[in-house]
Amino acid sequence: MTTLTRRAALAGLLAAPQLARAQGRTITLICPFGPGTNVDAIARLIAPELGQRLGVQVVVENVTGAGGTIGTERAARATPDGTTLLLAVESTINVAQLVTPSTVRYDGLRDFVPIHMVATLPLLLIGKPALAAANYGALVTASKAAANPFSFGSSGTGTSLHLFGELLVEKTGIRMEHVPYRQGAQMLTEVMSNQLDLAVSTLTSSAPLVKDGKVKGFGISTAQRSPFLTETPTFNEQTGRTDLVMEVWQGLFAPARTDPAFVARVSAAAAEALAQPAFQQRVRDLGQTPSTMGPGPMAGFLREESERYAALVRAANIQPQ
Repeated sequence: MTTLTRRAALAGLLAAPQLARAQGRTITLICPFGPGTNVDAIARLIAPELGQRLGVQVVVENVTGAGGTIGTERAARATPDGTTLLLAVESTINVAQLVTPSTVRYDGLRDFVPIHMVATLPLLLIGKPALAAANYGALVTASKAAANPFSFGSSGTGTSLHLFGELLVEKTGIRMEHVPYRQGAQMLTEVMSNQLDLAVSTLTSSAPLVKDGKVKGFGISTAQRSPFLTETPTFNEQTGRTDLVMEVWQGLFAPARTDPAFVARVSAAAAEALAQPAFQQRVRDLGQTPSTMGPGPMAGFLREESERYAALVRAANIQPQ
């Protein structure tokens, strides 16, 4: 028996009491966003995979509202007995408490235990067809020559999409003014109809529009080009910088004080699922990238991301609501 096998067996034995308590009651995987969203799609992919490997039923429950914070708070307040998991995103874990501290009654880093990152999704800066600029460098130059800053839309004030736009302003000098939208479809429609200059959107939402020539694609937020949109260069590539990288993500969490052995068992189950080529392809079919990040690296990543977002909120003078 290898060291890895012995560790897995020990984790299974230690986690057995909490899994036994979950038996018969199922494990609820809270998805803080509605059916049909990117987050819901990932939740419904991973739930049966976890259930199969843990030997319990894992049921997705959509608990929506307030940009995902209502469902996230419910998970934070759940009894840490191994019957509640959360599929969270960067905006609910690291951003919401920075921009809406009066209504967010949990701490994303203190009130949860990271289990495993499941998938990541790049961001894309798109522009209206009438813009004359052919690439991001030309867009920056045009913005500086214009009488007024370009307008750029996002999914709301203080979201990761908004913060990425502010990162571009801070690091590249492009002149843009934020326009928040509640409905992503409306934002995309207004870019296509030349009513909005620019928008930061997710790759899954906007890549088809770029491919069809309905909007211009000015850059992607990853370190390397995306296989889903190979003709669109990265911002690092176009600017010579290395710090213009930001992705949205979906990760598994448990309430704080959940048995570490149970967390290890769930993490091992998620890692096993994510190692399967067929499952990886299903994630990629959604336009997302499967992740290999386990609990330790994920905890470090979350701390660094929290500090980065806090600095962006200060630099952009985004006022708490």
